[in-house]
Amino acid sequence: MSATTRPTRREERRQQTVQEIKQLAMEQIRAGGPDAVSLSGIVRQMSMSPAALYRYFANRDALLADLVVDAYNELADSLAAIEPGRRSAADQLDAVLRGSRAWALEHPNAYRLIFQTTIGSGEDFAADRTIPASSRSMAVIVDALSAATGHAEQDAAAAPPATGSDAARSQAFQSWAERSGLTHVPVDVLMLAFLTWTRLHGIISLELGGHLAATGIGADLLFEAELEIIRLQAARLPAAAS
Repeated sequence: MSATTRPTRREERRQQTVQEIKQLAMEQIRAGGPDAVSLSGIVRQMSMSPAALYRYFANRDALLADLVVDAYNELADSLAAIEPGRRSAADQLDAVLRGSRAWALEHPNAYRLIFQTTIGSGEDFAADRTIPASSRSMAVIVDALSAATGHAEQDAAAAPPATGSDAARSQAFQSWAERSGLTHVPVDVLMLAFLTWTRLHGIISLELGGHLAATGIGADLLFEAELEIIRLQAARLPAAAS
């Protein structure tokens, strides 16, 4: 169907039904986590037969896969929409990382689905869809970090070959880059990007889980401190990689 062709009434009804099924599934996730998703429960709420629901989703895994892909794409779209404008590369990196946290706090159930369960990893099912979708938001972070480190235009193949334990580490990150479509990025930048990603989501997960309250250290303070450390590391990376 072309961009100018209006969907038929049947297609519109199908899209509406799919969205209603997904909305009910997300309500179940909010109430009891991903394990609470129940097709039979959705069938009862929508007053439809099981056979009718299976015309939209073959099984529970197919529904969860759609929810995961939707969540990853929504996160990626929100980050990609953060235009640099007149910001410096370092400020743009800050904006992207803050944007990741803002999306998580605004969509906690979707965040938990993709980052706090194995369902969002691509290991359980739908790797052909889940991994490309998850790589989109990571690519935005990698690109922002590449610009902040001055490596945006650098050829990844131009770096000298690593040896010893560095070689094994380099190979691990290169393999990840190949799976994620990031082979144009130098290994040093990939490593910092991955560590940035883990630290970012570590703070967000602790915040959403309510684990920071007992420490007396506010999430805002901790997050800003982490951003400052990442920014300093990014500024130092060109010299270390030269």
